[in-house]
Amino acid sequence: MAHDLLENQRRVEEANARFHMFDAAVRAHRHFGEMRYWLTDLSVSLLTLSERRAEAARDALEENLAHIRAFAPDAAGTIDQGSKAYYAKAMEAVDAYTQGNRVIGNTQLAAARKFSDEIDTVLKGLEERLETEADGARDAAAAAARNTYTRALIAVALITIAGAIMTWLVLRSILVPLARVDKAMVQLTEGQEDVELPPEGNDEFGRLSTTLRLLRESQAQRRILEAAAVRQRNTVMTAIETIPDGFAFFDAQDRLVLVNQRYLEIFPDIAELMTPGRPFEDIARAQAKRATAEIGAAGLETWVQEAIRRHRDPQGMIERQFDNGTWLRIAKRKTPEGGTIAVYTDITDLKQRQVELEEARQGAEVASEEKSRFLASMSHELRTPLNAIIGYSEMLIEDANDLAQPGLVADLEKIMASGRHLLALINDVLDLSKIEAGKMELYVERFSLMQLISDVESTVAPLVAKKGNRLTLKVSIEPDEVETDKTKLRQNLFNLLSNAAKFTDHGEILLTVKRKSDRHGDWLEFSVSDDGIGMTERQQAKLFQAFVQVDSSTTRNYGGTGLGLAITQHFVRMMGGTIEVESELGKGSTFRFKIPAICRAREIEEIPPQNEAQEEVQTHGTVLVIDDEAKARKFVSDAIRGAGFKVVEARGGEEGMARVRKLRPDAVILDVIMPGQDGWSVLREIKSDAALRHIPVILATVVGDREMGLAFGATDHLIKPIDPRQLVDTLNAVAGDRRHDVLVVDDDPATRELFRRVLLREGWRVREAADGRGGLEQLDAGRPSIMVLDLMMPNMDGFGLLSAIQERQDLSDLPIVVVTSKDLTRDELDWLGVRAKEVIRKGAEGRAELIAALKRHVPLSEDA
Repeated sequence: MAHDLLENQRRVEEANARFHMFDAAVRAHRHFGEMRYWLTDLSVSLLTLSERRAEAARDALEENLAHIRAFAPDAAGTIDQGSKAYYAKAMEAVDAYTQGNRVIGNTQLAAARKFSDEIDTVLKGLEERLETEADGARDAAAAAARNTYTRALIAVALITIAGAIMTWLVLRSILVPLARVDKAMVQLTEGQEDVELPPEGNDEFGRLSTTLRLLRESQAQRRILEAAAVRQRNTVMTAIETIPDGFAFFDAQDRLVLVNQRYLEIFPDIAELMTPGRPFEDIARAQAKRATAEIGAAGLETWVQEAIRRHRDPQGMIERQFDNGTWLRIAKRKTPEGGTIAVYTDITDLKQRQVELEEARQGAEVASEEKSRFLASMSHELRTPLNAIIGYSEMLIEDANDLAQPGLVADLEKIMASGRHLLALINDVLDLSKIEAGKMELYVERFSLMQLISDVESTVAPLVAKKGNRLTLKVSIEPDEVETDKTKLRQNLFNLLSNAAKFTDHGEILLTVKRKSDRHGDWLEFSVSDDGIGMTERQQAKLFQAFVQVDSSTTRNYGGTGLGLAITQHFVRMMGGTIEVESELGKGSTFRFKIPAICRAREIEEIPPQNEAQEEVQTHGTVLVIDDEAKARKFVSDAIRGAGFKVVEARGGEEGMARVRKLRPDAVILDVIMPGQDGWSVLREIKSDAALRHIPVILATVVGDREMGLAFGATDHLIKPIDPRQLVDTLNAVAGDRRHDVLVVDDDPATRELFRRVLLREGWRVREAADGRGGLEQLDAGRPSIMVLDLMMPNMDGFGLLSAIQERQDLSDLPIVVVTSKDLTRDELDWLGVRAKEVIRKGAEGRAELIAALKRHVPLSEDA
């Protein structure tokens, strides 16, 4: 029995060895099949990936042949020689396909198949032989096992039951694994996927089971890879066909690999050319010849070469229009293998929308310009008759006072008050229209906030006292100097205080002003509180809407248009601040707003001072601009220089006085608020010097003040309706000792008549003209001492007349006072500043402030 067992073990080892040989033959067959598959795939797809995998399969085949040579050297040599011949022929076929020689490639593949068939024959024969030998060894082992089993049973029966059990266990430990191995080998040979393998171990059956497992895994992995490759290809093709853009893929030699249906729809004229292997140059040339692409004046060949250059060296996306009107966005990218991917997106609709948007934008700009012209016209048409109403009322009040008719005075004062009230409403409506049209500008200047608060307190005091209210101020502003839009800040305070006074009866109105600094900057905080009627939350929600009162009863009881708070909110936002309200019905309201203490409306670079050689050069005359702010100096200087004057700048009062004494300029434009020597002291020093006092001094600030009428480059900015007495005094101050002969140019007969009657009373000789052409005729008939000019007139307007006057040497120094109801822009103010002595606006109020301004700026009692 021991001998039989040893013999049976030898047969099992022999069967195991035969199986290893069979396994090597199977693996060699499989790797040769993989090499043949990838070489065939390479011939079809010409992919580098297929070549690399064919090389890997070939290397694996070489390793398998090394094992086969140990037991079948002849067969190994035949397989090695045949595989090399097959590989050579297959690669020659690949080269032929690459060069487009499909016939040669097919011939080479046919020759390669001959070697493939020979190798298959050798491998199949080797496999069959090894399989037969393995089966024989297995059968012999099985027969020996059965004999041993029989003898074991006899031995067990003869010896002891224990021996029979031990023999049965030994036989079982051999036969069962061997049967499993045999079954697994048969199933794997048949190509089944779900094969149950014996357990692995360190013995022969265990090692055999390990080998079977590796074989099964390799077969499964191969099937997975093949299925994944198919799925990936299908997925890629589906994605390419699904995208809404045209797609084309070219290889490293610029030959077409694939193209989707959308591309063919975009280029139907060359669809028949879009076959794999087509060179890009042929496609581009066909597009040019068939007028698919827009060639331009460069010519066909130039266009083709440029298209090839962009294809080989893509630089992002380009947009191109084709002859059929289609716009395409073309995006090309290089692949790691040197190929080119091109994506063609139809952007015709986008281009059309861009054209439509551009047309809409131009239409909106035209509409905005039309609205601006309409606002300017409305400003003139509304303010001009109101100017006459208010002016005649003032004149009639003076006459009634002279005739001692107090009853008439009271009626006339009601007419004048109604006119001023209507004028205020019109101004609010026009201001809101300018805000909505984006035409409202910030005019930033440096000023004393305490002085402004004092002026506001004095102005609003009568309104506060009208209902028995009292105004209390709590002010904490250090430093006092601020830089913002003075006019808009004052109007905001007027609006809030007048609202508080209107809705409060015999109560207290508290104005609180604080200056605070935080990490966001320096801020001014204003608070107006009252103990009046208050508001509900619902009323507060619509508080800042234009033309909206809190409710209808409020409008009936208190009046108003509902524009004041809306304008206030716009002004606060323009100045970079915020506004809020707290209120409780029956307990009063508190309005709070804060703005930056330093408002930067625009940034202007520092202008270097002029050198002395340049200062001596003059054109129409030399103008000295004295201002401590570079922005203001540049703004004023540019306007004056544009009028043909030589400009010299000074950065402060001391430097300005030194240049005045050295250069003796023809005129001085002087800022008022400056550090060191301010504008007032400079003015007094010039006027007190006999050698300098003849030089005209024009006071200017950084911005125009709407209430006080100060404008860039003007002696002062008077606001119309003007106090008739003050108007005469201003004209006398400008005309000096010359003959009191005035030319009034205005298209409104009522305004001309008002000026005539006022001026005749003061001893002026008055001439009139209804438009610019009439004004020129009057100037040709005789030069007046001064001219009062309206801007908006038919035929030739005031701007045209001013330009005509500037071109005449005999009239270039004629004093001109511009009287207008037009809302002037910053550029118009600059233009007028160098062509007129004064700019007076129709239809504004502020008589007391006007008189105060004249006392500050025009010392009428002195020879200034």
